Amino acid sequence: MFKSRLDRALASIRQRTDLTADIAVILGSGLGDYAEGLDGVSIPYAEIDGFPQSTAPAHKGVLHIGEHRGQKVVILQGRLHLYEGHSPQDAAFPVEVANALGAKTIILTNVSGSLSPEYSPGDIIAISDHIYLPGLSGQGVLVGRRDADRSPFVNLTKTYDADLLNSANSGPEGPLKRGIYACLAGPHFETPAEGRMLQMLGADMVGMSTVHEAVMARYLDMKVLGLSLIVNPVVTDLETQDLVDEAEIWKVVEDAQPRFAKLLDHILTELY
Repeated sequence: MFKSRLDRALASIRQRTDLTADIAVILGSGLGDYAEGLDGVSIPYAEIDGFPQSTAPAHKGVLHIGEHRGQKVVILQGRLHLYEGHSPQDAAFPVEVANALGAKTIILTNVSGSLSPEYSPGDIIAISDHIYLPGLSGQGVLVGRRDADRSPFVNLTKTYDADLLNSANSGPEGPLKRGIYACLAGPHFETPAEGRMLQMLGADMVGMSTVHEAVMARYLDMKVLGLSLIVNPVVTDLETQDLVDEAEIWKVVEDAQPRFAKLLDHILTELY
């Protein structure tokens, strides 16, 4: 079942282009403009057989493949989330497609809420580890996977690649703060009690994406770099914190876009 779907998607892409990629990038909420700088071919997800459709705000749903900063890159402009009604396997399917197009390295970007007093809105954090709550409750991307050539029992001890983290640290942002990313299903934001629970579990930031993709990437033996833009502090105490303002979140994303783009450019030029 999984291979048939991937074969159909790849055949659709191959009707449009024979380009391949070494590196994949998945762009998080509000960061999609970065894909517009790629020199190559753009294919809407709707025109790729078997490819799930992205419905989240600010996720255009377009696959771009070509060259950028001297690298062969496939950029997914728009990701897939459980809260849209997608299965975990749907959410990770773009990673499978990127890998089938040749990508052996993937850069995952997102926006997240901060659980750490050391983070401020606008900080770009390198993900050092994760807590995959949907996966722990039976919604993992590898549930039901039975590929003959690889085991679903993936070792995630070193999910996020140390060399890629070092490349990011030498960029225009300087050494990046690092942290543990907690993945929830959404779409509702966490309550103050849930925020405190996540802090107790050791999470530094929380969002609704990325980890499905990271697990699939490691299943496919891809190197993974995760970058998270902090857009708001998570409310864990109603007495001392203001409620989250959505307009302020999008303003943080808008202001950070140029910095994020420069960091991605630097990382791409450092690879290979």
